[in-house]
Amino acid sequence: MKEKKEVKKKNIRKVKKMNPIILFIILAVVVFLTPKFISTAKYVYNAIHEHYLSSKDFYFSSDKLSINHTEYEITNNWSGAEPYIITVNMSSKENDMAYTEADINYNISYTCSDNVSCSLDKTESTIVGRDNNGVNEDYFTITLSPSGNSALADGEKAWVDITASSTSPYTQTITGKLILEVGSADISYEIIDKPNQQYLTVNITNSQSVGSDVTLSFDPSVVLLDMTSRFRLDSTGNTNGQLNGYNYFNSITSYVESLSTTTVKFYKEDATQDYSYVNGSGGTPVITLTH
Repeated sequence: MKEKKEVKKKNIRKVKKMNPIILFIILAVVVFLTPKFISTAKYVYNAIHEHYLSSKDFYFSSDKLSINHTEYEITNNWSGAEPYIITVNMSSKENDMAYTEADINYNISYTCSDNVSCSLDKTESTIVGRDNNGVNEDYFTITLSPSGNSALADGEKAWVDITASSTSPYTQTITGKLILEVGSADISYEIIDKPNQQYLTVNITNSQSVGSDVTLSFDPSVVLLDMTSRFRLDSTGNTNGQLNGYNYFNSITSYVESLSTTTVKFYKEDATQDYSYVNGSGGTPVITLTH
């Protein structure tokens, strides 16, 4: 009986000696994995939540904001001396066949870098749905102005982090960080795309102090213009091309305000392609810009 007690005591001492080592290993593994786990879990949750909302015909999206926090860099020049207006386009449709019938009410908030002051043209808005004869599109603008009455240096960057949250009929939050770099004034553009996506977007930035007419030219057998876009609705001219016996736009001209960014959507004939392009990066873009 005495011998059994001694064995038990030895086992207890042995366990106590191992516990700190095991605990250290477990903590090290947890510390190493937790950030990745949290990031992955958040991404999966957002994807599931978005899928659930789309099953309810609820679409709440933007050209510059997303459920996974987009970082969008505007490399297309800014003098850094005058205010710069960024247009953020909002949508309640996935395409012309999938859209939200009801109006979507949403709130807007932001934070920005210390070298600029920012202001919204509105802090709440509504994307009007088909039930009320809407086109499922809305937009708001945010203005970045140099702080302290002094111009930003060439190459200096400023940023604004924007949050848009729907309040009805369902709740959804999309966010994005817009980064603006100081450079020479001009009109430039980029094509935002990825493989297996039905559409691409063209972001046109006018960093000049005056507005200008801008023409986009394209092959309708490759991409088709979204006819509901504001760029098309406000267009001042267009040309047509033949495709399968029908007339389709192959160029469109519209006015772009000074110190602003305008977004135009196109639908791809081949969704597997990636037509991404940055102005001046070389190569032949599927959509060209002249002004």
